[in-house]
Amino acid sequence: MKVGIIGAGPRGILMVSQLFNQFKNRSDQSEPLSITLFDPYGIGGRVWRTDQWEGLIMNTPADQITLFTDESVNMTGRVFDGPCLFEWAPSNEAHQYLTAHGFSAQIIAAAAKLGSRDYAPRVLYGAYIQWFYDELLKLQPLEAHTSLIREQVTGLNPNPNGTATLTARGSEYTFDKVVMALGQQDNYLNEDEQKLAQYAQDNRLRYLAPTHPGDADLSDIPAGEDVIIRGLGLSFTDYVSELTLGRGGHFMHNDDGSLSYQPSGQEPRIIAGSRRGIPYYPKAISEKGYGEQVEPVFLTPENMDKESVDGKLPYSKFIELLKLDLELTYYRLMIEQRYPSKNANEFKQQFIKATDRQALIDQYHFNEEDLFDWDYIVNPFKDVKAVNTVAYQTIMINWLDSVTADAQQGSKTGPLGSTLELLRDFRSPLRKFVADQRLSNADFVNDFLTEFESNNNFLSIGAPALRSEQLSALIRSGIVIILSPGMEVKGDNGWFVTASPHRNADKFKSSTLLEARVPAPNLDRTANPLLEDLVQNANARTRLLQVGDKKVPVGAVDVDPQTDQLYNRAGIVQDAIFIWGVPLEGLRYITSASPRPGVNDPTLQTADKIAAEVLGLPTAANVQMV
Repeated sequence: MKVGIIGAGPRGILMVSQLFNQFKNRSDQSEPLSITLFDPYGIGGRVWRTDQWEGLIMNTPADQITLFTDESVNMTGRVFDGPCLFEWAPSNEAHQYLTAHGFSAQIIAAAAKLGSRDYAPRVLYGAYIQWFYDELLKLQPLEAHTSLIREQVTGLNPNPNGTATLTARGSEYTFDKVVMALGQQDNYLNEDEQKLAQYAQDNRLRYLAPTHPGDADLSDIPAGEDVIIRGLGLSFTDYVSELTLGRGGHFMHNDDGSLSYQPSGQEPRIIAGSRRGIPYYPKAISEKGYGEQVEPVFLTPENMDKESVDGKLPYSKFIELLKLDLELTYYRLMIEQRYPSKNANEFKQQFIKATDRQALIDQYHFNEEDLFDWDYIVNPFKDVKAVNTVAYQTIMINWLDSVTADAQQGSKTGPLGSTLELLRDFRSPLRKFVADQRLSNADFVNDFLTEFESNNNFLSIGAPALRSEQLSALIRSGIVIILSPGMEVKGDNGWFVTASPHRNADKFKSSTLLEARVPAPNLDRTANPLLEDLVQNANARTRLLQVGDKKVPVGAVDVDPQTDQLYNRAGIVQDAIFIWGVPLEGLRYITSASPRPGVNDPTLQTADKIAAEVLGLPTAANVQMV
């Protein structure tokens, strides 16, 4: 059997691993297995390539990253056990591998001292992927052959005989099965972005469209000049790090434990903002052990069934159940930390059983500043109306320092950080929630994909607490200025001009505008030539949901949800073509997360199932696809 895998990032390499596993341990091996990987960036793919700036770090603790399977994974293949990133990095084997393959002294040193709670350089994870692949090849079954073609696939067509032919740089390759393991892709610019890009071209300005930060070249941004950054999420953090640490600046701890920034003189001044006007919450320092996750007490199938109307859970009830879980953790930890005369476990039992939970909270006489206020958490500055930019920096520093201090207490200790950590722990139940179509199509499209996903990103996928502490220091040093909520950008008189006109009259101009966001997966706007080709030739379609009298696109590539085989425009399953991962965001939930050991990780489950399907073998039941 000949199998083509498009994409050599973590998912593509996992597919090789599980094909080997299924072929060796479950098939009769009557027919040789030939696997061809396609990726212009080589092993590791685009996001984890090893030639990017080494200061970019991962967003997940090192002990929660793996490519190996374990006993927790629901799969039919055998367990392929091995070290997670944290276990591998400081090992002699890793040191020898990194040295032999020419990695820098900085990366070798980072690997040697990597702790379980640390956030590894992305380059180091790229090295781990390459090492894992090399180990796979050493274990390759005798009747199997694997090769890599470092080219971009630009076309893919099913054939009448049940095979599929793909095109890469003018050459055609025919396979029995093709698996698309695509990661983050670029989109065509929207109308606003097109106008800004054209304005930049007309006025000889710099405009960086949304892209992955590892791809961005910031070297031509002059020192000392203002640069405008639109977006305050993860990409913003990456760009700020590269424009400060990447230019020779460094941070120092003061005697009082605070952090200060020592500039190199090569930094620009960064003017940043967004509609919300607040950077993402910092990620709490991990205190979780192997496979440790909190399970919902309120957001359970039983409770969702009780609250459902005509088989669908109203969005308001979903948020209500979720908030109860968040409140339970928040108040339990708040009692442990600040109310020694009260019993946290007793509160927990009372809260679970209570019919009037607000009355129970009132009985505990929490200080006003210690109350759980969901509206304030999702919009901390909702009461800030008119404020000048200078005053806003003080407000921002105070908020950053407060949430960072809580996050630094740890993911099982800090009341707020531990509460927000639940949104990460609940990813598996939420994936099932989405897969089971618990919400009506209208609630899913109008509320879950908009309000909930925006709030979830803001609350739970922020950078490590270290980066928030650094941002506070950069604001205090004057290197970074955060605009008030409601940032707007336009071209004016040969410059990019930004302001928050609903909060103040302050304006800033620059010759450089960076869009600090990664393009969202969207088949209708994708600039990926392969996905474009599939759509143009009627071999793929966008997932549509019926909302009222309209069919609404959700951006995801449409597949058979049981197998991840591609639907063509007519809705016919294309048996030879599979696609999984990031392009299915909207049909699935949180598709970009890295595999985690010990938690029955859905990425590992999905790789095993697709590998079995490709080889025509029985698959595991009740697999959570991602």
